[in-house]
Amino acid sequence: MLALQTPAAIAERLWPGTGWPALMPGHGLPRAEIAGDFLLLDHLEAAEETWGRDAPLANLGQDWWVFACSGTGDAWLLSRDQQQTIAFLDHAAGPDALPRLLGIDAGQWLQLADLMAQLEAAQDQGLELAPQARVLMAQLAPGLPTCYPYTLA
Repeated sequence: MLALQTPAAIAERLWPGTGWPALMPGHGLPRAEIAGDFLLLDHLEAAEETWGRDAPLANLGQDWWVFACSGTGDAWLLSRDQQQTIAFLDHAAGPDALPRLLGIDAGQWLQLADLMAQLEAAQDQGLELAPQARVLMAQLAPGLPTCYPYTLA
């Protein structure tokens, strides 16, 4: 059975004693693979990804900061304002890639990553819980199942 956890509970499990801070460049969290397409980068990797990606239309470093990557080269972006808005950057679009807003903030991204980890674990056991995952995604943020960049199998 899948369940949404609070960002604080997830952070305590992943990084005991650290809590879930407001993400920003220079954060102190270590690199962590939360789920297959949710690799949180440490602050040095995040800086390298932000300044090293060839996506001039995305305004990386100015408007957006790469804080996480997928297993396929896509990037998860965090707005550089105080809103902590999350967007997705598809590496297949190359230099023409634009941030795709998901309607979630950093805490909700952590919840989404944890939900996908739960789904992957269930699928490894032969359980088909994608429909339940979609329902929980919609509870997390209306419209999220529609704008989520990956197909839930």
